Amino acid sequence: MLIDFLRHGETVLPGHLLGHTDAALADAGWVQFERQTERRSFDAVVASPLKRARLAAEAVAAERGVPFCADADWSELDFGAWDGRALADLNADEATAAALAAIYTSADAAGAPEGESWRDLERRVIRAIDRLMAFGADSRVLVSSHAGPMRAALAVACAMPFEALWAFRIDYGTRLTLRVGRDDGGALWGEVIEIVQP
Repeated sequence: MLIDFLRHGETVLPGHLLGHTDAALADAGWVQFERQTERRSFDAVVASPLKRARLAAEAVAAERGVPFCADADWSELDFGAWDGRALADLNADEATAAALAAIYTSADAAGAPEGESWRDLERRVIRAIDRLMAFGADSRVLVSSHAGPMRAALAVACAMPFEALWAFRIDYGTRLTLRVGRDDGGALWGEVIEIVQP
């Protein structure tokens, strides 16, 4: 099957750590989403329940008359006590800045206080991909999500090491297309078809 992962567009809260904080799309974010989905067909649309990913995805599904569902496993990493805070404020505290940087340098880092770790995110994404596979091998599904789950999908479907995931630029409005399936033994496999920047 083909999965078109699309990171939500720009939000009204630039410069903030947006995990589960439910910020809306900025006007530019709507334009980015529309550009990445125009003239593309999908058999279904799945989205994070966070409105920056969900609202534009619902519109695409309605326009094309295809099934839509919100799936919390495609939500962004939960940054706990840091969620929704300005990055400048978080980085102003030396200990917080070091802990935040660790999340991006080690898959085994603890994660934010009261938040979740990278390994937690990977487990969610594995479950979410399993559900997508139910659409069938010949289907094409749009998944409107966030940079964290998109990188986790690369890790679990394409067996990419954590350190390599940051070689991919996944900016607001980036579309990442993967072909995924299962081998004869039932193991998940994936390949990158394309990455399209906004």
